[in-house]
Amino acid sequence: MAMRVLKSGGSAVDAVEIAVKVLEDNEVTNAGYGSNLAVDGVVECDATIIDHLGKSGACGAVAQIKNPIHLARTILDASSRPLSLRRVPPNLLVGQGATEFAREYGIPVVSHDTLVSINSRDRYKRWKEDLDRVESFQFTGNLHTNDLEQKEVNQKSRARVFAKPRRIPVNAFLNSTWNEGDPCPTALLPSFQVQEPCVKEALPSLKAQKPCALFIAGQQERENLPAKRARHECSKQVEDLQAPIFHEPCHINLKRLANDSCMKGGAFSPVLQSSTVNFDGTPSSDFKSDKGINEQSMNCALNRDDITSSKLDNNVEDHITDTVGAIAIDMYGHISAGSSSGGIGMKHRGRVGPAALVGIGSAVIPVDESDEEKTCVAVVTSGTGEHMATTMASQKCADRLHSCTKRASGNIDVQTTEEESIESFIEADFMDHPGVRNSTSAGAIGVMAVKKTAFGYFLHFAHNTESFALASMHSNETVAKCVMSRLGNNGRIVRGGRKIRVD
Repeated sequence: MAMRVLKSGGSAVDAVEIAVKVLEDNEVTNAGYGSNLAVDGVVECDATIIDHLGKSGACGAVAQIKNPIHLARTILDASSRPLSLRRVPPNLLVGQGATEFAREYGIPVVSHDTLVSINSRDRYKRWKEDLDRVESFQFTGNLHTNDLEQKEVNQKSRARVFAKPRRIPVNAFLNSTWNEGDPCPTALLPSFQVQEPCVKEALPSLKAQKPCALFIAGQQERENLPAKRARHECSKQVEDLQAPIFHEPCHINLKRLANDSCMKGGAFSPVLQSSTVNFDGTPSSDFKSDKGINEQSMNCALNRDDITSSKLDNNVEDHITDTVGAIAIDMYGHISAGSSSGGIGMKHRGRVGPAALVGIGSAVIPVDESDEEKTCVAVVTSGTGEHMATTMASQKCADRLHSCTKRASGNIDVQTTEEESIESFIEADFMDHPGVRNSTSAGAIGVMAVKKTAFGYFLHFAHNTESFALASMHSNETVAKCVMSRLGNNGRIVRGGRKIRVD
């Protein structure tokens, strides 16, 4: 849909809006209809959209709106029109004020139940029962109250959970950030059993395709072949455009190119390793542009350990969870970014997530007119929202990618490559941030960025989450190129990308 908009002369903002709306309308994504429910059983969503000038429209903790990204777009358009008496038009509205704004501008305000799918309601009931059971144990004193004993119980419980197959998003569950599409691990609490995995319906559109060939940096061997679901073809139809969506879906459009991507918001504590593989399954090779910028490949480069380990069950289907987003570049060279999310499951009512916050969930660095290379950057991130707010995640990542720098010892910036800058952002600027390092919550993040220059467009991604799926498509392609990135058993930070030349 986004590509059709771009090819028909639509703007990048139009493409971002329609790409995200398609995902919001699908109940399997945690955005719009079918989103996670708050602790009181109400759907509240966040969304942001940013244009090529860096102007934004956003809504947070908004209820009764089927397409929050459309409300964000309406807020963006309204912010360009002056108000009487020199009042400043808003670019961020939250809660009831955002709902009233939507009603004023003719956006349908639906009932709360309209946004609740059958699966999300069933999952909410199970989560609610679990929480009530825990609170009951705590009230009656059935659980250990001694801190030392409680810590020992928690450690044993976690050990049992982590002994299960890696595909289960256990960290997300243990940190109360599990999402609608995540299977629920069992034996999470020492005093009772949790029900069987929640996701009972496999997605027929996510059937196996050819596995990607792997290229290991520094080695010419192939190992840990990905599951057959690691790469999917997209058809021209809307239904198939949604097919390659996995954990935390996001769409990116690169210069008249639309791109679906998903970010998984789970929270494993992985181990460091990296290497690359192309979108089309061919080994990547270093490429140096005529401007002197080193790239791994003209196609999407993907680290080895982001692909499913051969030890995992290849027959297990992927399920869609959490934030959706998009980045687009139109025929005029204008870039835009946007994101939408229903937030974490069982969240506090009124909690505003990173998807509603400019510089945290989404960011755009506009073109400087004096810059000969006309460089601009757009970034969409997802993960542990509170940590992302602490680190100003998307803005910091955009700055690193724009200037090709990384943080060195002594908190000084040093020049580096684009690939190293985005990897260092996760490792140094995010995970090693004092607020994240000393937090009791796990630090999880997935980053998707597009750097536009006068001589090419560069799609970069990185994540420390269990999985990350994305696809890209430019105007000369008939189908999107899709990849499922996985952390594997030996990875800590996974990165990759794709380059598109400008003729």
